[in-house]
Amino acid sequence: MIKTLRSVSRTIIIIAIIVILIIGIGTYIYLGSLPSQTSTTSSPTTSTTFTTVTTSTTTSGVTTTTTSGITLVIITRHDTTIQEATKKMFLSSNIAKTYGITDLKFVPVAAALWKDYIQGGGIDVAWGGGPTLFDNMLSYGLLAPITDNNTLNIISQIPNTIGGVPMKRLNANGQILWVAAAISSFGFTVNNDKLQSLNLPKPSRWSDLASESYGELLPIPTVGLANPLASTSNTRIYEIILQAYGWEKGWGILTLMTANAKIYDTSDAVREAVITGDVPVGITIDFYGYNAMRQNPKTEYVIPTNESIINGDPIALVKGAPHPLAAQAFIAWVLSAEGQKLWLDPNINRMPANPAVFNTPEGHQRLDLYKLYNMTIANRGIDFNDTRALLTEYAMMNYFKSVLIDANTELKQAWSAIIKLKDKNPQKYQELKQKLMSLFQFKDPTTGNMVSFTESYAMSINDRLQSDTNFLNQLTTIWRDTARSWFISIYNEAVAAGA
Repeated sequence: MIKTLRSVSRTIIIIAIIVILIIGIGTYIYLGSLPSQTSTTSSPTTSTTFTTVTTSTTTSGVTTTTTSGITLVIITRHDTTIQEATKKMFLSSNIAKTYGITDLKFVPVAAALWKDYIQGGGIDVAWGGGPTLFDNMLSYGLLAPITDNNTLNIISQIPNTIGGVPMKRLNANGQILWVAAAISSFGFTVNNDKLQSLNLPKPSRWSDLASESYGELLPIPTVGLANPLASTSNTRIYEIILQAYGWEKGWGILTLMTANAKIYDTSDAVREAVITGDVPVGITIDFYGYNAMRQNPKTEYVIPTNESIINGDPIALVKGAPHPLAAQAFIAWVLSAEGQKLWLDPNINRMPANPAVFNTPEGHQRLDLYKLYNMTIANRGIDFNDTRALLTEYAMMNYFKSVLIDANTELKQAWSAIIKLKDKNPQKYQELKQKLMSLFQFKDPTTGNMVSFTESYAMSINDRLQSDTNFLNQLTTIWRDTARSWFISIYNEAVAAGA
């Protein structure tokens, strides 16, 4: 009996093992028949019409399907109005759906912080802030060439130059590193009511803002301008003035202009000051002027006669972008006629880089902007040299801040005293005015020699100022302290002459 039971048990165990093996083999065969989970990516066509592609991420040469939507991270100098409008328009576009882009995250930081943010990783696109900022990023090797054919086809619709100014920046291999997404001119926005109430003439040239008529009202400021370390557009304006008038005379114009001015932290604060009548004139980029005109019809944007330039406001692919294909698709959308409709928004009012947008139904509704666009591109302005500006830019910004802003109180006192001599002692007036406009001497902290801030000296220290913090701090302190002493001495001389 016991033997029989043992025999039965063995039989049951053997049968159970066989069943398990059969189930296992069957499962293996079934799973093996399913489609592979690895997907491939079809390349976009060379047409400017986007084709459907599978969103993918490549790691160590292996392409895998993205299971969730892409969030593009965009470092920008654009304000929230542009950010919000872009997000709404782009995320509802076919391109966003095609490339699986479900969100845009904007990182709006000061120009001085761009290098650190980009080097920290995670940034896909750089957008807005002017060519100076983007050229700085290029000098640090932080931008990547555009390689996507769809994007390159769209870029071909953007003029290579407008008003003689390049709209694209290429590397040595002819690859595009940044391209203008919008264009801008530079001038001043005036509040005509405020000008009239102060009995001031409407300016037509940069030098008008440095005139005695604007300084006679001191201590009431008549001009608004911004710290170049906080405003890329104002930095470009200062560079325009230095090239329009020449380095030494240009610094003289900037000196008297700043003496007449109220200094604001940002360029948009300058715009608001003109709108509200805090100052009658403010130096601005064009679209700040157009927006001021919409908010206050008594304001007006003025392009200085033959003394301005056209700038391309860039967009670029960031080196090491987490989503390079999706990033380039976004760039292509921004540059396309569809994406350029963003600038037609009455709350934005910017000049598109792609004129094809004016052929759209929305473009036909903005004949006012089209008129301003044609006026802008017709302005030849000055023969501005970008390379020359870059060679001195960092030195120029810090010298401006140390001498004309940090010592602004002493500067105003000196200029106000000089103006009082205009009728009392015309000869001394001219002598001290020229002295105030001249480049004073200071002691170079490295050589111990007495030097002045000539263009060649600015070029010689520009790179070192960016890399040597101790040298920067030494020199800016010397500039500030020497400027204060210089302005005080001129003030005392004016008082002694009868001011």
